[in-house]
Amino acid sequence: MSSEQLNLADSIKKVHQQLRHDVNQTPEAAETIWNTHVANIDKLNEYAKSMRQLAEHHWAEKSHGQTRLTWCYETIKDYFNGNEISGLERKCARDKRKQIHTDICESCQTRIQQRITRPRVLDVGSCYNAFSSFNDLETIAIDIAPADESVHRIDFLRLPQPPLISIHSFDAIIFSLVLDYLPTCRQRLSACLIAHQLLTCLGLLLIVEPDSILRENRQKSWRQALNSIGFSLISYIKVKNLYCMAFRKIVQQVIIINEDEYEKISQLFNISQDNNIIDNNELQIIEQKLIQVDQDLFNELPFSFD
Repeated sequence: MSSEQLNLADSIKKVHQQLRHDVNQTPEAAETIWNTHVANIDKLNEYAKSMRQLAEHHWAEKSHGQTRLTWCYETIKDYFNGNEISGLERKCARDKRKQIHTDICESCQTRIQQRITRPRVLDVGSCYNAFSSFNDLETIAIDIAPADESVHRIDFLRLPQPPLISIHSFDAIIFSLVLDYLPTCRQRLSACLIAHQLLTCLGLLLIVEPDSILRENRQKSWRQALNSIGFSLISYIKVKNLYCMAFRKIVQQVIIINEDEYEKISQLFNISQDNNIIDNNELQIIEQKLIQVDQDLFNELPFSFD
């Protein structure tokens, strides 16, 4: 890894480590700490600059074959507009065979029948609007730390902002390296619940996270959590030190959860970083135990320390 890569990765990691440290020290103040973090524009601008340089000039050079971008793109296109029959049509046919009722509104039913040739996509945590290069997607990019003027500075955890973002208006929502950024499991659940409201009937939620030595446990618990709020897993794959999951929305009504249920479900989004404050020495030991393939690229991921 070059000295430039090390410096960029180190600056990114420090932001995440500080955020987690603050929340772990005073968990009751997690919301205030997050709001302060979002309001620190200077720090976020530096973060965005470093992340874009890593993604465009270093990660891209090491990528061979399928990447997180191509996986998201291909998954969305196959689901909504497959060459012979779309994945959405296959799922609808399967639901019918198994007598599974899915309450699809008239507007979505018409769009499905006419083929959704240009899906409307919300890219959350976009940084530099990487999906804008795919002309057959209608992409809106948002981030708390935009690195490009085409990305809207919006905190997804706050209320949607019509007309740019409105309820039941996106065919797909992408969380690429987003959920691990959020310092608490309650925020991860909140993000997924908001995504559920914003998605159209049978819309897609795509989640990309750093690979992990605890991948199977995490995949199982996250799938359980997402099932409980109206999503169903349709595909998952490992690409280049990342783990990619695609869920479709299967429950159309607004999900209402009481406080006890909220706490129980949110704990399914727990990751080891939520419970541990990791110093630099511990971090080096943990990283040495992680995946050996493409170790340099993996070490650059800013919050993959479980």
